[in-house]
Amino acid sequence: MHTKVMNYKLILTLTVALATLADQASAAIDPRDSARLEACITKAETRPEEAREDGLIWRSQGGARFAEQCVAIAQIEGGDIAGGAERLTVLASAPDAGDSDQRVLIMARAANAWLMIEAFTPAMNVLDAALKLKPGEPDLLIDRARAKAGLGQWAEAEADLTLCLSVRPLDVLALRLRAETLLQQEAYDAADRDLNQALQLAPKDVDNWLVRGRILEARRLGRAPE
Repeated sequence: MHTKVMNYKLILTLTVALATLADQASAAIDPRDSARLEACITKAETRPEEAREDGLIWRSQGGARFAEQCVAIAQIEGGDIAGGAERLTVLASAPDAGDSDQRVLIMARAANAWLMIEAFTPAMNVLDAALKLKPGEPDLLIDRARAKAGLGQWAEAEADLTLCLSVRPLDVLALRLRAETLLQQEAYDAADRDLNQALQLAPKDVDNWLVRGRILEARRLGRAPE
């Protein structure tokens, strides 16, 4: 059974989940640090080496966890995804990583990086830790479901998505991903229900139609397609 079908659009710095968590974390930090980190992230998208140098200089000036995130994100954008993910994972548990909201944001960034390279076990480990600090956070649950699905833990991934949908019942991504987990468990009727709702909410979303095709193919074959 193919275990990577849920690896949809894993983009580190542009996900809604990270934007939401960043808004929550920024309330408790110096706005100058927040602005400088955002500038670093923006630069890293097009000039990662320059952003990394900026981060190293900032760290030498006492930038601490903010500078370290800058360096890590520049590493990731520059192609050293594993190195950046490891840097963020270590930073999240450091004594000076900040309050729980700030730690969770760092963990979410680390998890997204691990997911980008399909390193599902370290992604799940860091998301487990994040959810201990922020139980029931929908975006963290979605990412942990991705990690579990990557490991072939379809029922466990479904459970995370169900919990997410109990808070955000109209979340199109969660509906589509749960449809995939149900498909992999050959629960075709339930998969259809989730996918139909996702299509009603986002009828032009190509990914929804791709999953619809997979469900139809599974019914034809009598098993989940690989």
